[in-house]
Amino acid sequence: GVPVAVVSFTSIGVAVVSFSDGSVIVVSFSGVPVAVVSFTSISVAVVSLSDGSVI
Repeated sequence: GVPVAVVSFTSIGVAVVSFSDGSVIVVSFSGVPVAVVSFTSISVAVVSLSDGSVI
């Protein structure tokens, strides 16, 4: 689908990434809840978290 994602932080250390095609990814991490979602292609997304980890 169209590469659009919404990152919702339900609490510190938990982020829910909702994609426009309906898929949902739950990301758990430690540190300040900041994430950047970069789409490398239509179906691939790279989530870079503020603590340095990449999903």
